[in-house]
Amino acid sequence: MKISKKQAALLLLLATILWGSSYIFLKQATESGMHSGLINACRGTISALFGYLLFHRQINHMTPQDIKLGALIGASEYLAYYLQTAGLRYTTPAKSSFITALYVIIAPLILWLFWHERPLRKTYFAIALAIIGMAILTNIGQNSLHLQYGDLLTLIATIFWALEIIFFSKFSARFSSTWVVLFMVSSWQATYGWLTVLVGERSTLGQVHWAKALLPIIILAIVITFLGQAMQITGQMHTDTVSASLILMMESFFAAVLSVLLGYDAVTPRLVVGGALLILASAIMQVDLKSLFLLWKKKR
Repeated sequence: MKISKKQAALLLLLATILWGSSYIFLKQATESGMHSGLINACRGTISALFGYLLFHRQINHMTPQDIKLGALIGASEYLAYYLQTAGLRYTTPAKSSFITALYVIIAPLILWLFWHERPLRKTYFAIALAIIGMAILTNIGQNSLHLQYGDLLTLIATIFWALEIIFFSKFSARFSSTWVVLFMVSSWQATYGWLTVLVGERSTLGQVHWAKALLPIIILAIVITFLGQAMQITGQMHTDTVSASLILMMESFFAAVLSVLLGYDAVTPRLVVGGALLILASAIMQVDLKSLFLLWKKKR
């Protein structure tokens, strides 16, 4: 399906709003008594079933390589979701979203350490901004240089988000189709989630308020996980990298706005300044500044 650049931008904007809202629904799921493993088990199961219902023809032709790569990417995504969800029990959606945005800075460092791909010079400036932003946002200076528990879990989750991005960029072309990617990642997320429930969360199942948990889980699984990813992949296929990056980096902004509107966060100088510095650090990493300057110069 061929779409225009404006339509692609609209898809990316909608996907970004959905990703931003996911922090709210995750928070609501944790408040209903669900623990991280159960949330991700339900989320992955519903998303995989929905995907199979719509695209079973493509999925039925998956290859052994699809299964192996799905297990790898699914593991990194599951650990990211698990730690992020666990962190949301102790921190706010806005703080979680701003810290999660650091994956664009962590990814180049991982590529440098394990793939020997030297980071661009702008990476060091972005890291400095990110550290300052993190210190302001998390109030680390008044906590004896220790991150609060929820913020620490979220920061560790960010490492796995960075790994997921790296695995997608290096291996996604080997998948037989986009829908197989989404199905396999969701399936492995469900598998890892149910294993976690069986091993460590069975005693918590009686504490879950299922009527309260049902709606956020369905929205997370179908609207955000499946449709959000589909819109993002389709949008990125029909627009340039700079435009896509500028839109997608607004995820933290939408998460913060929704969190404030729903009363999870208050507008404080720390939230505004710390969050702005983290968004700026992410923007520096995602945007090709040289190409942006040349484009601006050309339009003049």
